[in-house]
Amino acid sequence: MNRIFLILYKTTLIFFFCSICYSQTLYDTLSKAYNNSPLLKSHRFKLEAINEELAKALSKNRPQVNLSGSVGSDETTTVNTSGIESTKNNNPKSVTLEIQQNLYDFGRTKSLINIADNSIFAQRADLRNQEQEILLEASRIYLALLASTEINKLAKNNLLLLQKHYQATEDRFKLGEATSTDLSLAKARYYRARSDEIKSRGGIEKERSKYFSLIGIEAPKKLYFPQIKIALPEKLKDITKETLQGNPIIIASGFRKKLSFIKISSAASELLPTLDLNLSAQNAWAPNTFFDEYENYKMEFNLKIPLYLGGYNYSNIRQKKKEAMQSSKILDYNIKKILKEVEILWIEFKSLEAQIVSINAAIKANEMAVEGVKKENEVGSKILLDVLDAEQDLLEEKVEAVKVERDKYITIFNLMAFMGKLSSSELNLDVGVYDLDKNYDAVKNMWLGFED
Repeated sequence: MNRIFLILYKTTLIFFFCSICYSQTLYDTLSKAYNNSPLLKSHRFKLEAINEELAKALSKNRPQVNLSGSVGSDETTTVNTSGIESTKNNNPKSVTLEIQQNLYDFGRTKSLINIADNSIFAQRADLRNQEQEILLEASRIYLALLASTEINKLAKNNLLLLQKHYQATEDRFKLGEATSTDLSLAKARYYRARSDEIKSRGGIEKERSKYFSLIGIEAPKKLYFPQIKIALPEKLKDITKETLQGNPIIIASGFRKKLSFIKISSAASELLPTLDLNLSAQNAWAPNTFFDEYENYKMEFNLKIPLYLGGYNYSNIRQKKKEAMQSSKILDYNIKKILKEVEILWIEFKSLEAQIVSINAAIKANEMAVEGVKKENEVGSKILLDVLDAEQDLLEEKVEAVKVERDKYITIFNLMAFMGKLSSSELNLDVGVYDLDKNYDAVKNMWLGFED
């Protein structure tokens, strides 16, 4: 009994895992792309590296402590007025503890912290954009593979149909019921269908190769057109509004514009004084030939006022102003470019929706036409060429329907990406979503240590 149960259990497991490999939804593919992408992982490490800029900026407010020590040998030879020479040897040793604490730097550290924060937020937007690009490319490949598979099914069905036509025409030709022209037409259409089926199989292999290259696993055999989890706004102005608020490229450009203006303030603060507190304690043994031991404790305030540094600071301010103007223009350009692309995609989406309605109506009409032509061919009012042409028209409409359906979904995912909604969290993918704050919070409050 136990053995039978074990066999059934193993069989169930094998069937379960095979079904996973055989069948896969678009969102399964997106989850795998999110988990497996080395490019996405590299951008996360880049963000974590930039997080360290905040830790370095915060360190400016913390004390600097140095401990130094020295040991040596000193030999002094003297000759007095009587010409008597004497030599003294000693081995000086010392230990010094120094503490330096900035008391006020007139906005330098605050500017560095703001620079670090805005750099981090810009990089977060870049990471989000990279995530969207990977998910968008994965969706394109999945939908392209799905369309190629559906087109291949249509090509196979058409090949079988024309093979039967060819065989039937050949049999009728042998009986003298069909002309050589009929036979040549049937043969030509059969070999054309065969060529189309071979071409469609090549399209599948091409897309499967792309799938493996991006996702890192073999493509599933069975695919489905997806259920859209995020509803598109019904009006272009609503999509435009969401794009301005959520597009990661616009968000990153906005933070970089803000960052460039903060850098002007940071450069200007270099013209202002700094006030530091310095504490030191020193203990020396045999420092010279006059003392056996020496102790020194010192506290001093150090005020440094930059008066003239050769014009460097002024040049730096001018440079930062030009960079701020540049970043402002980049933001303006990105907004105009992205909104224009959104408008074009919206027009394309509406066009595809209308095309789908028309193509579906055309398919129904062509199906009725094929049936009618076949019946008329049976009574002799239509020739074989009419039947073949009607069937070819129906096939082309069905192939076009698959392509338009694919293009519609790709356009939807493109619009979602422009709105900033093509992300693992928005799509509710079955993945462990990367925590943006975990490393940020860890390094921000870390005073010591190599690991975060």
